[in-house]
Amino acid sequence: MAENKYKETGKKKKKTENTTPGKGIGFFRSLLNGSFLTAEKSPDLMPFLLYLSFLAVMLIANTYYAEKKVRKIERMRSQVTELRTIYISNKAELMYLSNQSEIARRLRDRGFVESTVPPRILTERERRRSFFLRIGGGSRN
Repeated sequence: MAENKYKETGKKKKKTENTTPGKGIGFFRSLLNGSFLTAEKSPDLMPFLLYLSFLAVMLIANTYYAEKKVRKIERMRSQVTELRTIYISNKAELMYLSNQSEIARRLRDRGFVESTVPPRILTERERRRSFFLRIGGGSRN
């Protein structure tokens, strides 16, 4: 049997600088191994690289700050829920203890007895007189 051969076409592909497949990979390789710093243009790029590193540090710091705030908010939210529960239970207990029947029951042990006679208003004839008659000095007997 004969060997297989590829057909060659008469058109040749032109190589351009933009379509080289290894250029993007070469840039990342030089970035990772640090060889881009030894190039001639590297001193001109230093301020920009320092600016980019400063932005990266600020982004990381901002992320940590935001996460810290979120944890603090969550902790405070749980404290508020707990304190609200305590408030509601204390308020319910106060309402129960301030009922007239509960007060009478607790004071019965100390010797106080709840009155069964309804209260009455006591007035004197002198006090029922008009305010103007009292300050005017008019006396009625």
